[in-house]
Amino acid sequence: MQHDLSAATLDPVRILLLHQTEHDVPAIESELARSGHRLRSVTAQGTSLLREVEAFAPDVIIVAADDPSRDLLEQVCVCSQTRERPIVMFTEDNAPDTMRRALKAGVTGYVVDGLAPERLEPVLAVAMERFELERAAHAETVRLRREVEAQRLIARAKALLCRSGMSESDAYAWLRRQAMNERRTIAEIAERLLC
Repeated sequence: MQHDLSAATLDPVRILLLHQTEHDVPAIESELARSGHRLRSVTAQGTSLLREVEAFAPDVIIVAADDPSRDLLEQVCVCSQTRERPIVMFTEDNAPDTMRRALKAGVTGYVVDGLAPERLEPVLAVAMERFELERAAHAETVRLRREVEAQRLIARAKALLCRSGMSESDAYAWLRRQAMNERRTIAEIAERLLC
């Protein structure tokens, strides 16, 4: 899902707004609704963020908390573990420790002293784009790790076959033939051979 950052407007998305702030929440809700987003707005006090996320299934979570509590950050952490989605926090707290805890909890964007209705769209666009870039980078890292692990398995399997008298090229050809015959990957055949 790529977003046009030059326009600073987003395609309509489902937004869960969790608020515990002195800011004008109705103005923020109005701006998000005016932009065409489907919005669910709840107060942070006494609310289970996980229950709200499960009920509404938002694409983005906005947390507006002047002073985010440890409990609120723990709820954000739990929500970010159940399904990856951008989480943007608007706050008045510029303490480095709070920022670190928020980022560790899964917050994509941490905006200090910037909760103004006219700033919502560009901040959300950047946070969503950053989220997509991080997710793509993570997926590429996972893919590369799997590829390296597969190559390690294949190398170990070839070494085992070579100890039984095959040449390295014959060992690889045997693994490849087995993979084709069984419609599996060479790494799967190598792993089974090594077990």
